[in-house]
Amino acid sequence: MPYQGSCLCGTVTFVVKSPINKMYHCHCSLCQKQGGGCANAATIVPIDQFAWQSGEQNIKQWHKSTGFSSHFCSSCGSPVPNKVGDSLMWIPLGLVAEAAPELAAHLWLSAKPTWSIPAKAERNYADMPEDLGEFVRFLQS
Repeated sequence: MPYQGSCLCGTVTFVVKSPINKMYHCHCSLCQKQGGGCANAATIVPIDQFAWQSGEQNIKQWHKSTGFSSHFCSSCGSPVPNKVGDSLMWIPLGLVAEAAPELAAHLWLSAKPTWSIPAKAERNYADMPEDLGEFVRFLQS
């Protein structure tokens, strides 16, 4: 620790200063389309535990009217971290090579593809956790 992360082409780089002990898989249809798979592997950290190192000007965004947003490197298309509210940062874990977190939760299992068999996790949610703050504290524990 700290953990270094980067997009596919290496233009966008960042550091996560806090431990990454737990992650979740989100199976919602938006995450499936964003990543091209059955789920998105991610974690959420306090924004003060995150810092851009390079390439922030290379990040493009797409926003859905529902509030979902996709941030990505304009050179290679990799999804990149983005803010959740005012105080949190969403981290796609495929960008952080040295992290080895425990799969702790599944979100949106009600939307998972029929061909997907999720791995065992401590918590399973049919959709989103009701209390995001409590969920982030769980990920940080």
